[in-house]
Amino acid sequence: MFQFGIFAALLLLVALSFILIPLFTARGLAKSDEEQTNILLAQNKLRELEDDLANGSLTQEQYDSAKEELEVGLYHDLQPGGEVIVDENKGRWLAIPLIIFVPLVALALYSIIGDPRAFNTSIATKQAQNPKEVSDKALQMNAMVEKLAQRLQKEPGDAKGWLMLGQAYKLLQRGPDAVAALRKAYELQSDQPEVMLQLADAIATTNNGSLKGEPATLISKAIALAPDNEMGLWLSGMAKAEEGDFAPAVNYWTKLQQHYKPEDQAYQELQDYIGKANARLGKPAGIVNSSEQQAAATPTQQKEVKAASSVKIKVTLGDAFKGKVKADDYVLIYAQALVGPKAPLAVVKHQVKDLPLEVVLDDSMAMIPTMTVSSVENIKVTARISATGNATPQPGEAFGAIEIKGADRAGVKSVVIADTIK
Repeated sequence: MFQFGIFAALLLLVALSFILIPLFTARGLAKSDEEQTNILLAQNKLRELEDDLANGSLTQEQYDSAKEELEVGLYHDLQPGGEVIVDENKGRWLAIPLIIFVPLVALALYSIIGDPRAFNTSIATKQAQNPKEVSDKALQMNAMVEKLAQRLQKEPGDAKGWLMLGQAYKLLQRGPDAVAALRKAYELQSDQPEVMLQLADAIATTNNGSLKGEPATLISKAIALAPDNEMGLWLSGMAKAEEGDFAPAVNYWTKLQQHYKPEDQAYQELQDYIGKANARLGKPAGIVNSSEQQAAATPTQQKEVKAASSVKIKVTLGDAFKGKVKADDYVLIYAQALVGPKAPLAVVKHQVKDLPLEVVLDDSMAMIPTMTVSSVENIKVTARISATGNATPQPGEAFGAIEIKGADRAGVKSVVIADTIK
């Protein structure tokens, strides 16, 4: 509230300055020298008439008529009483009422249009936790995304717009749409590392998180153009690890680790990936890139996050979807890292007729050796219903998701399928 008051006062001062400065800097108009100017203009015009008469452009009759009009006009211009004098002090009395009136009007308008509750943090927190408000915001975001998509149909050459649309689709978990939009951006800006990396990540999301093939090629091109790009270093390490080439994966992750502080969560997760990759190479988990770096590492740096290797999940179907889904539709239950690539850490498949059910997601279900349930501290567990069992989320599919933060995963975590993929 205090900061708002300061900004409001500054804005009022700026507004008043546009009004008061002209009042106090206005000066009286100097007496005009129009008489001399009008005489000179008349003389020039007369010379032009004489020249036109001499070269035959005007007849004597036309010349006499134009000359008479010129003399009459000059006579009227030279009549007294044409000068205007402005009092430079006139109007300055308005300054005092304006200084009082403008702030009062601004405050009155804010009391009518504004929302003072915005400064009450407890109210703001409650509103943020209100499911209806969250739903409204989701609808607003979808509306904005659709509006952007419509604009890009009319302006297909806007590469930045396609990139923005692709990233928005990724947030909305609309994988195929994200890939399509990012391919448009790539067609327009095939030399931009950010576009390559976003497209690679989107393709991997629609391919069970695998970076093999086209994603790996795009990542390789991007890292060659931007060797220090954080997303590029992360994905390069993941692509190499998926290929079983752990040595370069360690190098990429170690370089990325230098972008963070030892107390950062991203640093700790990278340390864990490095440790597991080194273990696959037959090296001690503490070794990262060089003996000098290891010798300088602090206990915090060498600490490895060790989360539980499994988590028990109970999946139930929300009332809104009962009777709307088929008994033989598939239920896909999978865990992903909250930070980094979204390749599944563990996946199980059941059918709607099995609901409600309890499953265990553990390290034995990992698709990539270095990406397991125990390899990350914070995970997201999703349960999604699919008629085809497709690994790529599709608009209209029912799903539920929870975030599990922290290494302790004791007990049964509940996931309710109560939302729809937009």
